Amino acid sequence: MLFAAIVHAANRPIPEVVNVKAFVHLESGSLDLLLRVPLAAVKDIQFPIRGEAGYLDLEALKSMLPGAADHWIAGGFEVYDHGDPVSRPEVDQPRITTISDQSFDSYRSAIDHLGAPPVAATENLFLDQVWFDMRLRYRLASQQPAITIDPKVAGWGVRVSTDLKIVGAGGQVRSLTFEGNPGQIYLAPRWTDAGRQFMDRGTRFVRSTAPLLLFLFCLVLPFRRYRPAIPPVVAFVSTLLVGLLASILGLAFETVWFPPLVAALEVVAILLAAFANIADRVTPHRRTVFACCAGLIFGSSTALALEPALQFGGSHPLVSVLAFCAGAASTLVAAAAIMIPVMSYLFSRARTERIERIERVIVSALAADTAWGWLTERWSQLAKIPFGVVFETGAAAMVLRALAGLVLLGGALWFLNEWLKSSRLGDTEAVPPPGGKSTV
Repeated sequence: MLFAAIVHAANRPIPEVVNVKAFVHLESGSLDLLLRVPLAAVKDIQFPIRGEAGYLDLEALKSMLPGAADHWIAGGFEVYDHGDPVSRPEVDQPRITTISDQSFDSYRSAIDHLGAPPVAATENLFLDQVWFDMRLRYRLASQQPAITIDPKVAGWGVRVSTDLKIVGAGGQVRSLTFEGNPGQIYLAPRWTDAGRQFMDRGTRFVRSTAPLLLFLFCLVLPFRRYRPAIPPVVAFVSTLLVGLLASILGLAFETVWFPPLVAALEVVAILLAAFANIADRVTPHRRTVFACCAGLIFGSSTALALEPALQFGGSHPLVSVLAFCAGAASTLVAAAAIMIPVMSYLFSRARTERIERIERVIVSALAADTAWGWLTERWSQLAKIPFGVVFETGAAAMVLRALAGLVLLGGALWFLNEWLKSSRLGDTEAVPPPGGKSTV
């Protein structure tokens, strides 16, 4: 009742940047989570102040800290044991610390800091000059726990970055850094855990990546049947996985301009696919060759998104990458398998072949318009990066590797083009002639 009486809604803006530091240590029968959060990240609470300057009233604030930690901070970290949620933690040793304190640089110093005397009540501190430190204790029921942590901290600020360190029984430390909500994190992932987690990540990545889905839509838009759509879809998915694996293995350019360049190129690929649908002069086998080139671009872009997440796979990076590839590939194939009959059915409602052709042009033009908006935004980001020619041994080796890769790619595309010319799949019409039946 006392806590409810002195707390009311605070009219403070959401912090722009919130940096969270955390240590996780699994002990016999319990899990300790040491947290350091900016006090300004605790929303909807008006903390007591004193004087005209608006300094924090540290003496009055002391009694509010346990309730604030339990109500606002503890819910930001959900803990599971063998998939079952663990009961709400006990809040221990909540305290205020000056922003210059460095005690959370290591686990041992953080433990000592939480047991040290609090900041003197006479200190003149503002709200944005203090940390909110605490220890959360989770009681575990199982004797051999399998712990996963699901951080839900994105709502604490506009941009929330977390530095999480997992401290093992022997003192070894595994460091994780992430922004927003990363999903469930395994403290000691097995290879099955890594595989299941990254297969789900691959599926969710495809479902949530609009440029990837839009390109796949433009790629299969002219097809009414599965058979002629198999070569371009398989080519696109295969080269996407090749580009992803090549980038993960370190064959991509490690320069500041590479990520924005890839982001711009994937939008250019969408524009070219949409223009090809509008012109209606691209044969199926040329569409397959184009899908190969686009797959390498989207594979490099996918690798840039996957690389920061590999830290969650623990000691199983290869399993994580392969599982991600399996999830992404199966989702892309499933999406194409759904798009083809759906679009075939919708366009078959047209009364004449001419109206159907006009409808496909309109849909492709809308896709091109969306891609053009993305291109202007991404090109502006790329234009901010200064380009300069500096001769270095490492740069020369990188250029030679790129040229060798282009030669190999050109040879592979030539071979694929010749094979498709002699294959019946390459000669199949994308859209049947007027009067033909639409079959799936």
